Amino acid sequence: MTDLKKDKKMIPNIRFKGFTDDWEQRKLKTIAVFNPKSNLPDQFEYVDLESVRGVNLTAHRTESLGKAPSRAQRLAQKNDIFYQTVRPYQKNNYLYELDDTDYVFSTGYAQLRPQVNSYFLFSILQRETFVQDVLNQCTGTGYPAISSKDLSEIEVDVPNDDQEQLEVGLILRRLDKTLTLHQQ
Repeated sequence: MTDLKKDKKMIPNIRFKGFTDDWEQRKLKTIAVFNPKSNLPDQFEYVDLESVRGVNLTAHRTESLGKAPSRAQRLAQKNDIFYQTVRPYQKNNYLYELDDTDYVFSTGYAQLRPQVNSYFLFSILQRETFVQDVLNQCTGTGYPAISSKDLSEIEVDVPNDDQEQLEVGLILRRLDKTLTLHQQ
């Protein structure tokens, strides 16, 4: 989709009208905060690895802080992305768009707090080429997994223009939702 220049800047082959700036290759850790620390509420909705199918949250359960599984550590904030670090080829990843502030995800997910448009970043993480990059960094064969640290080092193509990120993110998000509806 892009041609890489020697200085690691890129010009995508297909552009929205009015956008002409180069894109850059950037490590994920430069465009998202990984696994931000937070204090968990006394009671919360817990999301484990079986609770996300495709890009949809299909289940959750109420837990109390004292009785919750030890993996319940990632307090969601609107626009956070939860990337499944075990068997990433399944692409069971979730863009948290709820207004609720009491959802806690398992440490089986890497939590990314985007510093770029969340729709744009989420669409990148769902691409087959990205999944292949992740699989190349995974350890294990039966249950391939990647650490959050290794995930944060993967480079992705990013437009410098915030408006271009928004436009690309919105159109890809619409396509994802359409594909999900057709699959159901």
